[in-house]
Amino acid sequence: MSVNLDDYREQLEKIAPELVHTLDSTFQDAARIMSPAGLQEYMEGAKGLAELGRGKELVVAFLEDIPQVVKECGEDVIRDCINAAMKLSSMTSGEVIALMIHSLPTAARRLGDPELLRGYLSLIHQLSAKASRGLRPMLGIIDELLSKLTLSGLRRWANFGAEAYRRDLNNLVKYFALETADSKKMLQKERRGTLFIDTQRKLNFYLRALWGRDFFLRPTAADYEGFKPYIELFVMHLPDAVDDIAGITGLELYRAQAAHLAAHIQYTRAPISAEQLSPAQMFFIGLLEDARVEYLAIQDFPGLQKLWGSLLNIEQSQDVEHKGLLKLEQFARSLHDASIKNNDDPLNALAERFHQNIAEQAENNQFSWDMGLELFHLFAEQREVPSLRILESIRLPYRDDNRFVWEFEEFDFLRHGAEYIPASQRQIRKYVSAVEMANEVDCELAGDDAQEIWVCSTKFMPYEDAGEATVSFNEMWGKDPVSEPYHYQEWDYQVQLYRPDWSTVYEYRPKKGDPDDIDNILKEYKPVAHRIRQIIDLLSPAGVQRLRNMEDGDEIDINAAVDAMIAIRMGEQP
Repeated sequence: MSVNLDDYREQLEKIAPELVHTLDSTFQDAARIMSPAGLQEYMEGAKGLAELGRGKELVVAFLEDIPQVVKECGEDVIRDCINAAMKLSSMTSGEVIALMIHSLPTAARRLGDPELLRGYLSLIHQLSAKASRGLRPMLGIIDELLSKLTLSGLRRWANFGAEAYRRDLNNLVKYFALETADSKKMLQKERRGTLFIDTQRKLNFYLRALWGRDFFLRPTAADYEGFKPYIELFVMHLPDAVDDIAGITGLELYRAQAAHLAAHIQYTRAPISAEQLSPAQMFFIGLLEDARVEYLAIQDFPGLQKLWGSLLNIEQSQDVEHKGLLKLEQFARSLHDASIKNNDDPLNALAERFHQNIAEQAENNQFSWDMGLELFHLFAEQREVPSLRILESIRLPYRDDNRFVWEFEEFDFLRHGAEYIPASQRQIRKYVSAVEMANEVDCELAGDDAQEIWVCSTKFMPYEDAGEATVSFNEMWGKDPVSEPYHYQEWDYQVQLYRPDWSTVYEYRPKKGDPDDIDNILKEYKPVAHRIRQIIDLLSPAGVQRLRNMEDGDEIDINAAVDAMIAIRMGEQP
């Protein structure tokens, strides 16, 4: 597939005449970076934005800046950028959309990941609804903001300004332009020590120097408490920013995290089966597996023992929810360094056996399984096994969540195909005549779980008449017929997109009623109905309109009052 520039030239140059001299060079730059499919999507996007009629600046910005975004995050984000611009077109001006497009190369470079860039586009869309006047000043200083904040920090900084100044538009603009004390204070509060994007190249060279191979590193928004690095599809996911810990710099913490994840990839020969294990047992086995791969890495690179040891031996407070957590942390240190002892003799004996046998069993992760379960039983016998929530809060700052080491049994359609029948094939429904129903049906009173159900198009009457009140089988025993399911898309406000086939609707046939009953009721209670109609008319005075979110008035706006109390409880400015 090839893309011809002449197919788009006339329309693009018509909307933006200055592109006459730059369109060829822009197209060639994009062609060197994108595949033919991506290039076609890029040109179709420019054509679509031109048809919006929001000014030539938007089209020029898209053509000039998107190739730089693709270079940083890949061409899969082209459609996301186009959708973001289209959605903003109904909410703000073309100049602001052009500013958003101009900010994308900086965002792609500073965030360094397609998912984070999509999160940035989602934040822009949310702010266009909550604080549209703040978009222009914020996009004007986006370079400074993204050089100091992660995506999570930028989201919290922006949401605070949108909530605090939603009724003070002048100060709202100043806040998003970093001209108020609150804005600068929040920026300082959300600013993190070391950003991943500033250390990514150093980490790549560091791991390549150790193991002589490339590893794939990606930043991940660490916007919740308890986030841990993880490996997924052999890609190492590190937090997008870290703080210094007890005098240890963020760069050293990144190195410890990256080296630990790389050790898992390098020294894991086969995954460990997680069948018939509780989450707590998996955690204890993972603790031993961490020690095993670190032992192998230290044998190859002794300097890693000092790096990991400095983080393991950080003095932690004794104030924890469960005393078993302190014992686990001390045990992890004793696995790393044989000279460190525990205050529990069985744990000391287990740590000594680990150091005695690890040299022979280092390549066998079954060794981690056996000793991990033994460690779990020691804690279980003493009734000191913490809950999973407490276990996951263990203070080992560079360790990952160990999802990479486990193997879970997956459903095999080829093996279980005879047992599994799709929902659409579990039952057959036929519409037949009364003759077929009378002659062929096996059981006219079969339940809804029957393999095959026949539906008679006309009334199927029993042989015995009940006088004048003759009723059909369906009226005596049947259930209301239900239509086939209809699927509809549904708007998801969290992702700001329609989810396909997210709602299912079944149609039921309404039961027949006698309209005379309604007329009789209205006649019987005619004075009451007339009085109700008068009351409703009096409750809707002409020319009066309810205004909400006003500072003054005769009645309390209950919704605003509830929002204010919630904000006060959360420590925010109402």
